[in-house]
Amino acid sequence: MTALAWSDPARRSAGLCRSRPRPADRGERLARVLAAHAAQAGCMVTIAVQAVEPWSSATFSGSVATLSLAAPSSPALAAWLADLAEADIPLGRDIVADLAVEPAAEGWLLRVLTCADAANG
Repeated sequence: MTALAWSDPARRSAGLCRSRPRPADRGERLARVLAAHAAQAGCMVTIAVQAVEPWSSATFSGSVATLSLAAPSSPALAAWLADLAEADIPLGRDIVADLAVEPAAEGWLLRVLTCADAANG
């Protein structure tokens, strides 16, 4: 189906084109995925979304999320945090392009750059 078919009002009104908009995500999905990733590494963490800002370049668009992370110190947590920047974080159609871990007063801050729908080019 061509892009014009998707935008044709007659096709849409006839029910021939079903476009599903992506649900709004304010970082909650990213927080859930990171918490599950930590659990697989043996870490129990609490992650809260602090801010999500839109981001774009000439070729990609996405967001920059700032998340706060709290967890009891452990060797597993230290290893997970050390490897997190290079980890493959599954986000469906989106990708984690960059992830930085910064110490904070009560835990850590995660700054995460995601590219939206990057899997479909």
